[in-house]
Amino acid sequence: MKPNRRIAQVNELLREEIGKILIGETSDPVLPALTVTEVRTSSDLSSARVYVMCRQFGDGPEIGTQENMDHAAEIVQKTIGSRIRLKKTPHLYFVVDQAEEQAAKIEELLNKVKEDWQDAERDTEC
Repeated sequence: MKPNRRIAQVNELLREEIGKILIGETSDPVLPALTVTEVRTSSDLSSARVYVMCRQFGDGPEIGTQENMDHAAEIVQKTIGSRIRLKKTPHLYFVVDQAEEQAAKIEELLNKVKEDWQDAERDTEC
């Protein structure tokens, strides 16, 4: 279901402000490794799912754990209320966005099907 205009505006506002907070927060090693890809706010504006992609730096610890997502949501939740002008700040839930990984898997499968198709064509030509 497509969100109404008001919800879409709130989603965009939250995405921008959360992104600024993640970039500006330097004391926490987890936050700068996150990139906000999408925000989906509930119709009553009480909660928002914040989809983030995690950049992994070298062989360091795993960034995309639920514990890290909860920690990031807690820090951002404390900061976001003073930055946005809403009657009530939505409760934030951070979720790791799996879209890029899923797209890579689909592309890999499509490439395999293409190779199999080409092999089958070569076999029938001989």
